[in-house]
Amino acid sequence: MEMTEIYETTKSCRICFSAHLEEILNLGNQPPANSFYGPEDSKPPYVPLRLMFCKECKTVQIGESVSPEYLFGKYLWVTGTSGTALKYSEKFTKKALEYTNNKKPFIVEVASNDGTFLKQFQNSGCKVLGVDPAKNISEIASKNGIPTHADFFTRDLAKKLLSKHQSADIVYARNVIPHVKEIHSVIDGIKTFMDDDGVGIIEFHNAGLLLEQLHYDYIYHEHLFYYTLTSIDYLLNKHGLYIFDTMESPISGGSWVVYFTKEQRDKTEALKEAQRHDVVQQDNQYKNWMEFSVNAKKHANKLWDLVKKEVSNSGKIVAYGASARSSTLLNYCGLTSDHISVVIDKNPLKQGLLTAGSNIPIVSYLDGVRLVKEVDVILLLAWNFKDEIIGELVASGYQGKFIIPLPGDPKKI
Repeated sequence: MEMTEIYETTKSCRICFSAHLEEILNLGNQPPANSFYGPEDSKPPYVPLRLMFCKECKTVQIGESVSPEYLFGKYLWVTGTSGTALKYSEKFTKKALEYTNNKKPFIVEVASNDGTFLKQFQNSGCKVLGVDPAKNISEIASKNGIPTHADFFTRDLAKKLLSKHQSADIVYARNVIPHVKEIHSVIDGIKTFMDDDGVGIIEFHNAGLLLEQLHYDYIYHEHLFYYTLTSIDYLLNKHGLYIFDTMESPISGGSWVVYFTKEQRDKTEALKEAQRHDVVQQDNQYKNWMEFSVNAKKHANKLWDLVKKEVSNSGKIVAYGASARSSTLLNYCGLTSDHISVVIDKNPLKQGLLTAGSNIPIVSYLDGVRLVKEVDVILLLAWNFKDEIIGELVASGYQGKFIIPLPGDPKKI
């Protein structure tokens, strides 16, 4: 790898170490997605954002690795701000507990954030432990009664924690495995912490949806990997772990949850069917990813034209959702503070800051509701929470239209 400032360019696949990496889509130089900054702060650095395809193991990944300390040392996404995530946490907990017979199971979460999901397990009578590298978020979790170790989860840390705790009945990692640079160390760490009869759970965005629904806004520097069921199975098998079940998740616009053990179990019908779909859709084919690249460029031009038309007719519009994925969308499409006056976001950690690259002020929901009464159109950047957000805004008195950028072609409703 070649190191340049806060990032390094990879020359080989991070999973199988093959040198046969091919560029699929170049999204240009962009600041890391969560590099929000204050009006008096210096602007964040720019890093190439390129999607790559390994022709050996078929794993899709990005070409540059940004320093994990830069990305995750202080984090601004808090799980508890999403109503959808809160509701889903109940379903996730109930399903996970079906796979343990222990009356008071020990549950470990990798990248536990503010402890929203562990709280569900705790309320179900479980002993819990969270591990998260963001000290500011770990402190929030600890204050809320969720024991949390503030550090990056690795093979060595798992051994250290295991010396202080029992082995875990369930170890799970939600929406973090795609982020992990030291991926083999983390998977080994999960295996190390799991009891011999324990179950591991990984939740990850369904890379097939990038192809099927054009989720190119999900490509950003935190997401090193874009897994399909086939490629996640390959990774786990390399570490002597075996998937036996799966379920779908509404998070991130569509994710997979896979359940695995140290010993092979009979696969459920749900897993067999999902794996068949993975193969039929050809989600691991290079030619399909190249077609995705062409479609992403066309989509960006269509969204630009749609927003530009609104701005020409009525002046700047308002956007909703200063998510990481919105950063990619705004920067790739060339949408900035010249087109969008503010971005509304409920997360208090982001309010008062500016979006990375596009330089748009982020305001609170209450302030935003006052503003939207004077606009005709809202660009719904957090489109993956569309129903929840539209319902709240309409209930708050908004009577205008919404631009829904994805999935598929951008549309005004």
